Amino acid sequence: METLSASFVSDRLNGKSSLDTLKRIRMKCRFMVESEPLCCCVRDRLVLLHDRVAPLDTEDPLKRKYVNVMVRLNRLMERKPLLMRLAKRNTTVQVIRELHLELDDVTAGLGLVEGDAAPNWQEDWDKLCLEQQAKLAGLVVDCTVDSLTNEMKTDKKLQEVLMALQSELETDDPPEIRQLKRTTYNRALSYAKLKGPSVFYWFISSEDVECEDKPFGIGTFGEVCRGSWLHDGERQNVVVKRLFKETASAPDEPFLRQLEIWSEIPDHPNVLKLYGGCHVSSPQFYVCEDAHHGNLVDFLGEEANKGRFWSMFLQVAQGLAFLHARNTVHGGLKCYNILVGDNYTAKLGDFGFSAIRNLSIELSINKSRAQIQSVRWKPKEMLMETGSGKPPPESDIYSLGMCMIEAITQEIPFGMTNDTDVMDLIMKGGCHPRPEDVPIADETWEMIMRLCASDFHDRPPLETVIEEIGILAAAENLPAPDGA
Repeated sequence: METLSASFVSDRLNGKSSLDTLKRIRMKCRFMVESEPLCCCVRDRLVLLHDRVAPLDTEDPLKRKYVNVMVRLNRLMERKPLLMRLAKRNTTVQVIRELHLELDDVTAGLGLVEGDAAPNWQEDWDKLCLEQQAKLAGLVVDCTVDSLTNEMKTDKKLQEVLMALQSELETDDPPEIRQLKRTTYNRALSYAKLKGPSVFYWFISSEDVECEDKPFGIGTFGEVCRGSWLHDGERQNVVVKRLFKETASAPDEPFLRQLEIWSEIPDHPNVLKLYGGCHVSSPQFYVCEDAHHGNLVDFLGEEANKGRFWSMFLQVAQGLAFLHARNTVHGGLKCYNILVGDNYTAKLGDFGFSAIRNLSIELSINKSRAQIQSVRWKPKEMLMETGSGKPPPESDIYSLGMCMIEAITQEIPFGMTNDTDVMDLIMKGGCHPRPEDVPIADETWEMIMRLCASDFHDRPPLETVIEEIGILAAAENLPAPDGA
């Protein structure tokens, strides 16, 4: 079984060959003693399929699925505290089952039939799950409470694990496992002399979220990637935003406060729906609905979508109006935090996160550059130190105009102009120069300049903006959305 032919490489294996990865997986199986038989069953199937997959082209769907199983299994078996393994037992079992199902697809695609080359993993599934449950219970019962809690090196990590455990107390586990979770939770709380951490209805454990390898967007305070969220036994495609590492040691309260604000916003088609997040993980993150068309600047950069310019910005303005009616100013509008979902629907995200943006800038390795880069979409009143902390709603109107420039030019506002010169120009009341290398209708540029007036009193009301953009959008004569 272990005699394998030539290895192959994949950019998803972090520079390791397929054979090296399989060896590493074998070594890591011991990190989760209770789940070792379940994990080894998946690894054994990977070994059996290896030589049949290795010759396939890198982009072959079967090879990509095979590599995906390797990557996910490798991540699943990272060393975790016993308390977290108890809390997320169901997640572990569910992920392993998903990996088997993916390998079923690979096996079928290769034309293999059940037998030595395609073992029926389901025959032993129930038995192995029961053994895992019994082994895990024994490990927890035999472990002293100080050993359980001391596995967490920081109070923040302990809080995260306890929140994960508390959130799982009412799941559909067997009665003995539910009781073990509750008893263990109370033991850990008592030993650590902690009050029970508040578990918000939007709390999502980092163990339930899987992210793609590469982000598709980077902002002032974090990176955005696609991923999936496992909840209620189902896996759902989502967008995940993770804060930069610089904020890992920062206080939890600003991020917690912003999550609470966002979670209280009612659903609206032009506001990205928040599913939840975690303010005590490292890094902190939040999870939103999927928007598979990506960010607005990339979407409008595609030739097929250029004719949707005004219809998209009409939706952006309508989303802003919805937030303003609830006394919420976005405060950081850019095309990169406007995502495009089904039916070409524009969705605003990251609103109200000014405290997080400021904190990220303060903690940035290059604070001055981070500060300057963040000002290109901001009006003068937001850059002046007024002490009020909350920008006026008209600030979003200025940023809306800058987003239009960004979408038209397909580059950040002010282009290659020196960062310091940009900031000086804004503070002196200057305006963005009219781009010379892209065609812009006079009426379009006149509207953008009114939106970007230096004095916020001179900017048109958002109701007027919506009315004017609505007229231009109606003239685009777009086909009805087809669910794309």
